[in-house]
Amino acid sequence: MIFSRFFSPSHSSNDPDTRLKAIAKLSPDSPNERRILHELAFNDANHNVSLAALEKLNSFVLWLKMSQIAKDVKLLNAAQARVECALIDGHADISLREIKEYLLKTAPTEQLMKCLPLMTELHQDADFCLAVLSKVSRSSFTQQFIIATPEQSLKRVIIEQSQDTDMLQRLLRKTSDKALQSVLSERIAVLTELAEKPEKLTREVTLVLSKLMATLDKADYLQIRDSQQLLNEQYAALSSQFDCLDSEARDAFNSKLQALNTRINALLARLKPVYEAEQQAARHEQAKATSAQAVAEVKRLHKQLQGEQLLSLTLGEVSVFQQAVEAAERALAELQQFEAPAEQIESMLESYRSMWDRLPELQRQVTAAQSQLQSWEALLKVDDAEWQLDSLKQEWQQRVADMVVVPAFLLNRWQQLFEQFKVIHQQRQSSQQRHLKHCRKHINIINNLVEQGKYRAAMTRFQRLEADYQSLPQDTQALLEKRFEQTREQIARLEGWQIYLAAPRKPELIEQAEALLNEKQDDMPARARSIKYLRQQWQSLGESHNAQDNELNQRFDALLEQAFEPCRRYYAQLEQQNDAAAEQRQQLIAQMLALPDTELTMAERYQQFEALKKQWQQASQTDAERYRQLRDEWDTACATVLDTIVPWLQENRQAKQTLIDEVKALASQDDMDFARQQAKTYQSQWKSIGPAGKRYESKLWFAFKQANDGIFSKVKSAQAQQKAEQSAAAQQWREQLNLVAQAVNEATQADSDIQQQLSECAAALQQVADNRMQKSLQRELDALQAEFSEQVNARLQQQLMEELTDCLQQLFNGATMSSWQASTATRLPAAWFKGNEITSVEDWQKNLVTLEVLAQLDSPEAEGSLRSTIQLQLMQSKLNGEQLPSASHLIAALLASNTVLAELDASMFRGRLLDVCASFILTQE
Repeated sequence: MIFSRFFSPSHSSNDPDTRLKAIAKLSPDSPNERRILHELAFNDANHNVSLAALEKLNSFVLWLKMSQIAKDVKLLNAAQARVECALIDGHADISLREIKEYLLKTAPTEQLMKCLPLMTELHQDADFCLAVLSKVSRSSFTQQFIIATPEQSLKRVIIEQSQDTDMLQRLLRKTSDKALQSVLSERIAVLTELAEKPEKLTREVTLVLSKLMATLDKADYLQIRDSQQLLNEQYAALSSQFDCLDSEARDAFNSKLQALNTRINALLARLKPVYEAEQQAARHEQAKATSAQAVAEVKRLHKQLQGEQLLSLTLGEVSVFQQAVEAAERALAELQQFEAPAEQIESMLESYRSMWDRLPELQRQVTAAQSQLQSWEALLKVDDAEWQLDSLKQEWQQRVADMVVVPAFLLNRWQQLFEQFKVIHQQRQSSQQRHLKHCRKHINIINNLVEQGKYRAAMTRFQRLEADYQSLPQDTQALLEKRFEQTREQIARLEGWQIYLAAPRKPELIEQAEALLNEKQDDMPARARSIKYLRQQWQSLGESHNAQDNELNQRFDALLEQAFEPCRRYYAQLEQQNDAAAEQRQQLIAQMLALPDTELTMAERYQQFEALKKQWQQASQTDAERYRQLRDEWDTACATVLDTIVPWLQENRQAKQTLIDEVKALASQDDMDFARQQAKTYQSQWKSIGPAGKRYESKLWFAFKQANDGIFSKVKSAQAQQKAEQSAAAQQWREQLNLVAQAVNEATQADSDIQQQLSECAAALQQVADNRMQKSLQRELDALQAEFSEQVNARLQQQLMEELTDCLQQLFNGATMSSWQASTATRLPAAWFKGNEITSVEDWQKNLVTLEVLAQLDSPEAEGSLRSTIQLQLMQSKLNGEQLPSASHLIAALLASNTVLAELDASMFRGRLLDVCASFILTQE
């Protein structure tokens, strides 16, 4: 022992200078000497010795540890300066990741503020820099860092994530960088907008909810439904911005929206039946009005057949009429959904369609009848025209017999003309007697003159007689014809009498032929009749076979040929049109005849059959004779096709009638759900059945629809009754739930009883058949269950804290964990009762600080150095991949240390121990 004092090593000398010299001789490469240097660095009382040892060791970790635990100011400042220089210069012997972890978790704030702006290699990591700025949480440092860093992208990121408007405005005033100014201005504008956004959003949402509430005062179903949909869409658009509102405001808005929608849906449910009934009635009235309008339009167009415009109707106007008829048929088909239309209307449309199909033929007939009336009107203008009243009437009846309809204007014209002929006929009858007497007197005189040989006087008198005779009507002439001819034969014997008789008449006929040639007339049939009439008049004059008469004959023939040339062209063109129309109809007949031999299904064959019938109705007209022949062939071809289709139509008709009977039978069913499903099945089957024919289709459909309407009306009544029963059951369930909620709020029953009642409510909820109502009630039950669970958890936590407080009180009073556990039904973790006792107060305090670090609780300032050391050790352990100490084991050791607990000041450590234990037990450590 004595020699040890004389030969003690120099580093153990009491003289600091000796120790400094010894440090110079020590080598950190030797483990033993490194241990001595470590001891001198951290345990020597002289700060110069500690600094020399640290310089010799030259370890950043040791400098870092010294900067955290040094109590000597000079030593502390030197260590901190050395650490800061190493960090700034990049000479630290730890990795960049460890540097970042140190700066984030352990480094003092002042050190961070000094080093980070100068450690430019760390500025590449934007996330790290943002984390450090968040840790410092000083706007002045953030401003300084933005100005100091050379990384423009980092500046942009910091600015874009900054929420400090004042700092950004100060930075904007100080910086001269245009790009940075732009970024700052944009961010300030965004933050300003975000600051105003909650208030603005609250106003907009409140306005939407107010409008939604206002819809409850309306009674228009469609307006309420559209307003609800529109306002809910607006609310959904606004709700996407709810992240700027607190959860309480969001929940309040959502709850209010849900309540309003519930009330509006209930209002819509009450108004919907009335609205649907009104819509059904409106559609019915609309269908009636549309069908009436369509039928009126058909009648209006059909009136064209009664006026003179009939002759000017074109194929386009015929197409318009056909479209009007089709529109009327469609309107009647729509009306069949509500009521059966009158059969006379359908027959009227079919009759009208038939008339218009024969329009070209009718136009030709009317044109011919007009020409005939014109010729008869011309007879009225000729005083001596020959006609018979009965013949005129018979000829008119024959002409209009083949017309599908006699236009009113034509019938009125004939009636007026016939009345005029009747008046003239009566006048002629009265004058006939006078003329007979006059002519008979002249004949007697002429006969007497001939007998007396006074031929010149007889010839002169005969000229007057002939003029008078020719002026007589044909019927009157017939009465005098025999005597007149006898007298004429007597006069004809005189020389040159024949030439004398014919000479003045033929030039008149030539003048009429020239007038006809120069006349511009579009009515070619009338022109042809006029030419025929002139030819008959000319032939009645006979021939004298002299040169002058031959010249007159040739001239008359040439004039009539020239006058007939337009008629010849007209009839050739008309013949071509008739041939084309006949060819078109012949092709339709061929297609109809070929239809039975095709491999089409019955439905396709029927569809093709109807299409061909429609094409036949729309085809152009040909002459009457060929049309009658083609019509007979067409009817025969249609009959052939119908022989193959009619059995299929009858089968469809029987199938549809069977479905109607089946639907009617469903009305006696008690199970309305089965009846509804079966009715839908029958509707699907109806769609799969082919047509039953135009004559029966509408009647069958109306009967089928009426039967289905009856079924679904009963189903709706049953559903309404079921819904009312479910509503009553739901109301009763809510009353029971309200009783449970009252028990939860007042805490008058045991938790197990309340939970049992909630389970009974959940079981009863499964009996609700309406899914929508069940979900609504389930939400109410879930809300109450959550509230009850929250209250139970709060009570459990309170009891646990009381138990923990009592436990610590007993331990600090000298009790042991085992004795306390034996006397108390504890809820504390079982691991806390299995700890090993700590005998040292320092170790006990170290465990307590370790727990505070793990729980992230504050420690007293006096233990700051110890806390820093523990933090550094935990960081090193984490970096080395080692497992952190278990909190349960540490707490168990603290609670088991009765000796230490007896020495400690309960007022100082019981509260800290309580906070640690509470922190871990509440987080279920």
